[in-house]
Amino acid sequence: MRRNRFRIAILLLLTAALSVGAVSPALAGPTRQMALGVSMDPPSDMDRLDQFIADTGRNPAIYSIWNSWGSGCCKLFPRAVLDQVQARATQSQPITPMIIWQPVDGSNLESQAYTYRKIIRGNHDAYIRTWARAAKDYGKPILLRFAHEMNGTWFPWSTQRFDNTPTRFILAYQRIWNIFKGPNGVGATNVKFLWSPNQPCPNCDTLASVWPGKKYVDYAGLSSFNWSTPQAWKSMVATFAPAMNAIAALTSKPVIVTETASVAVGGDKVAWITNGYPAVYAKWPQLKAVVYFNVDTRFMGQRDWRLTTPDRAPLDAYAAILADARFQGTVP
Repeated sequence: MRRNRFRIAILLLLTAALSVGAVSPALAGPTRQMALGVSMDPPSDMDRLDQFIADTGRNPAIYSIWNSWGSGCCKLFPRAVLDQVQARATQSQPITPMIIWQPVDGSNLESQAYTYRKIIRGNHDAYIRTWARAAKDYGKPILLRFAHEMNGTWFPWSTQRFDNTPTRFILAYQRIWNIFKGPNGVGATNVKFLWSPNQPCPNCDTLASVWPGKKYVDYAGLSSFNWSTPQAWKSMVATFAPAMNAIAALTSKPVIVTETASVAVGGDKVAWITNGYPAVYAKWPQLKAVVYFNVDTRFMGQRDWRLTTPDRAPLDAYAAILADARFQGTVP
């Protein structure tokens, strides 16, 4: 996501359509499904989640939960929130949590306590192992999105901050994976590792430079937004294309758009939703899921991305997309 921002503020407040034409149903194969998820602030607000479910008519297939290594309120494995989320899940409409796991001290953004060099040295092995055991004990599927948008410049864990580098990110990521899933790890096989860079952008490190290798990645991810003014309005396909093309050059792993949204100025937000989801579904079979960033970030000088902006029409358009069986998939 292109911006000079610290989404830590949010975290600390807790963070062409497929057609079978005239093919006989007996000959037609099963319809490929894409999963749709949501990020909301704060993720612990179950009343807000319940309202979203009521408004859209379905559970989100993925639900974002922020978790920071050095934050007193949010460093432990968020079992209580996950249990609350799972209380709303059903067999036909499961909800997979996407935990956005940030190596940062939220009270001191200039702290270098959680740099990749320190992770590589093993300074945080005890914390990582305790967290991994708790994730294993939870037992249900988890998407773990460690150090998201690391190739950008705006977060303390960015590969261009402090003594971080792309190579050190890779080594830190692999060390964490080994604690979870390696031969001497805790055996947290229910945890799916979601490698999640920002889309290619000016001054960012390339996606290839931070790729940890297919052994260590269950899903490839990306963040990409339709900012519009002062930029040009972009369709959902145009919004995703740079990152989707870069990922396709690296791996055939399934892709999750971990954060996306559109503003309501400069173009038609309802059309962005109504036309966008079928278009990306048709264009990229590699695309497994899309998570809408349903958050108002104007307090940080950014945008109001919510589906209720400028009115309920985008939310109603999103609910109509969810009523389509193609967009009722699950992860993993």
